[in-house]
Amino acid sequence: MDDEMDAFTSGLAADMARHAALGDKVSGGSGDAATSQWIAGRLAGLGFDVEHQDIDVPFFDPVDCRLVAGDATAPVYWQSPVIPTATQGLRAPLAVVRAPYEAADAAGRIALLVLPHARHASVDSPLGSPLIAAASAAGAVALVIVPVGPTGEVVALNAGIGTPVAPMPVAVLAPVLAEPFLRAARSGVPATLYLHGQATVRPTSNLQATLRRGPRWLCLSTPRTGWFGCVGERGTGTAAFLAMAAWAVERFPDLSLFLLNTGAHEYRFAGAHQAMERAPAPVDTLAWVHLGAALAVRDQFEFRGELFDLPSADANRMTMATASLQEAARLAFRGLAGLERVTAPVPGVSEIGAIVARGYERALAVLGVPRAFHTRADDLAQVDARLLAPVVRAHMAVVEAVHRQTRLASEDAA
Repeated sequence: MDDEMDAFTSGLAADMARHAALGDKVSGGSGDAATSQWIAGRLAGLGFDVEHQDIDVPFFDPVDCRLVAGDATAPVYWQSPVIPTATQGLRAPLAVVRAPYEAADAAGRIALLVLPHARHASVDSPLGSPLIAAASAAGAVALVIVPVGPTGEVVALNAGIGTPVAPMPVAVLAPVLAEPFLRAARSGVPATLYLHGQATVRPTSNLQATLRRGPRWLCLSTPRTGWFGCVGERGTGTAAFLAMAAWAVERFPDLSLFLLNTGAHEYRFAGAHQAMERAPAPVDTLAWVHLGAALAVRDQFEFRGELFDLPSADANRMTMATASLQEAARLAFRGLAGLERVTAPVPGVSEIGAIVARGYERALAVLGVPRAFHTRADDLAQVDARLLAPVVRAHMAVVEAVHRQTRLASEDAA
């Protein structure tokens, strides 16, 4: 058993390393395409028929993205979908907005939207959305979001796939670089925002893999795309997805398998919403297991501005399950920090919302939001296969439980 676990864990580690080596996973980018090709090849090697479903997504090729005020210059990240500035940038005074009532000061100015300390991920968050709306309504000429969080780095924010976040250029500034611009706002020094580049549309894709056997289906899914390298966010789910695919092929010869690897995650899970029409009918589905974000990421102890790695997983994660799977999930995830709290799926949080909305009554997903979420710091150093392996096995245990229950129910009915 120990040898089997070692081999299993080593496989997860190898897949996370491979995922990291493929680069940034932003939808429509080269890393997205390379990761899609790798996953498709792995699934085909297991005997699946793999199909691609293209989705057009916003894409931005940056040329010059920075904020300048006096002697201070800092790089900024573009908020997608992007409204670029002209080559010469956009010049205006700065206004600091920390609460909606301060937005009136932003009229005719570049608004620095300083979000409260949190693990930010989306412009739809109640911590950011009111500031964006208030500053836009007040007549700001541009928005620079400062997402204060655990790392001090730029946090890329999910958004809708069509209309830009606001009717003006919007950028994201690393909190650790914000102080000179906060001072400039106080002293009245004007600033220039450069968001110069090419805003286009590129294709990403959903991968749909099927292996037809029995009349009942087991569905597995995971998103593929995300900002930056996202090894903790996406790499853990990808490794788990590939491991569970190989396991299910051997373990359940009586089940047909439907696997979904989606693009456009950054755009309110647009890939998953588009793919649902191709999935097996809920009535024919044994269970749907969604391998969500950051299944297991290293935890850290923070003390006096220093970080110390811990041998345990970040507990800022949760298990979501429909009512019929909650008991099995509590048993399977018992002892896994954060995951032992099993809750009903939360609308608008992860692709599980689209799955449940379509009527799948036995569905499960894990969602983690670690310290480095949506930052460039989410790299291979954030993960450890020894922390991921028990989480993957817990997912497997839930599938085993529901398969056993339905088999016994069928035998009793006969």
